[in-house]
Amino acid sequence: MKLIQKCDPREADVIELGKDKYVDTLYGCFRVNNPKGDGFQAERDVEIVFKSGKKIKIKVPEKMKVDIPDNAKVVNTSLFRLEPIGKNRDSMHLLTMRAGWNQTEKDINRIIDFDEKGNFVASLKGKGFDIPIGTATVAPLGKNNTWIGMILVHPELRRQGVANYMMQAGVKYAIESGKVINGLDATPMGNTVYGAVGYVDSYRIWRSAYPLSQFQKDNYDQNHVKVMEKLDLPEVIRYDASNFIERAEILRNLYRDGQGRCFLYRSDNGEVSGYCLTRPGRIRAFTGPCVADSEEVARHLIVAASRALLESGSVEAFIDTPESRFVDPGLYDKSVFDQMKKPSGHRIIRLITPVRDFTRMYQCADDRKAEALIKDFAEKEKLDRSSKRVREFADTMHKSVMNYTETAAFMEYEKNVLQNKFWGITGPEKG
Repeated sequence: MKLIQKCDPREADVIELGKDKYVDTLYGCFRVNNPKGDGFQAERDVEIVFKSGKKIKIKVPEKMKVDIPDNAKVVNTSLFRLEPIGKNRDSMHLLTMRAGWNQTEKDINRIIDFDEKGNFVASLKGKGFDIPIGTATVAPLGKNNTWIGMILVHPELRRQGVANYMMQAGVKYAIESGKVINGLDATPMGNTVYGAVGYVDSYRIWRSAYPLSQFQKDNYDQNHVKVMEKLDLPEVIRYDASNFIERAEILRNLYRDGQGRCFLYRSDNGEVSGYCLTRPGRIRAFTGPCVADSEEVARHLIVAASRALLESGSVEAFIDTPESRFVDPGLYDKSVFDQMKKPSGHRIIRLITPVRDFTRMYQCADDRKAEALIKDFAEKEKLDRSSKRVREFADTMHKSVMNYTETAAFMEYEKNVLQNKFWGITGPEKG
């Protein structure tokens, strides 16, 4: 299923509003006159697909301009809505392309189908307009936990509190659904947003690109490494759950998307000692998750997976690995989006280029920290403590405190023990 039905930014040269209702909705962000941004422009050239090098001409009739107040963030006005994503899956896909992410249409549908009620679209609604401006997802991770992500906002609507609002709504949905451990992998741009709702840093992960051809002549242990079959899934799911958090439905879906290019390693006694999945991506194929008992097992799995991707016609792949998997972790400056000295010396992949970093984070706030965050939120939003938004935020934070000990314990265990088995990481929301 092709999510973007008209004016796909990968194909279009001109996008003109005022002629087609679908196009007006999908690209309605260009109608908005944001006083905290660049403002309304009747014509502009925009690189919609991040780093594509292709500028698309956007034309918007002056009469379609939508003004938003300059004396309050739009999330604190009657124009703002946050609703289940419904028919706006294509907006999520468009936003991933604008952010330079790797999801395909199949990824977007898989993410939303895990729990459609846990996927949201932020919109501006008023007389004559209904404009999607952002999306968010709360993906179930087994019965008791979630992974929050896809917090995406059109650049034309930034600095209006939209990402923060969606993040609060995601946390609220997770906690009220009875979820205990709520994690995410944050980009540098999102780190501050997540910190405002009690998320804390655990460890860094690097998305890296690597040429598959370097493994063309490498051998792997075919006596122990096997193509994963559907009958293997129950064992792989149990193995994965013992090394992370139970995520059976996610693994079943990722295995299906792997199109026969998923592998497991069985020890001499027949037990699963590791596995590695692959799947297609919009920009590059993706290797992971890859979990293994040892570096040797991981090496055999990554060689097998890389060779399979190469044989399928892929040239390069992405892999997300903990920073600890590099001999030299580089230098990290949290305030910088693109690090000057990235990690080097990956322990398994000889030729590899770190592209961007993520920080694994968990919502982990005790009562004192929750109170400080509530106070800070009210001050930044310039709202009275008794206002509805502050009361809702306080209620969510107070409920999240109840999960503090479980989350803190798991976070430390993952960071210091489980991480030793992670070679290719993937959150269910990431492509």
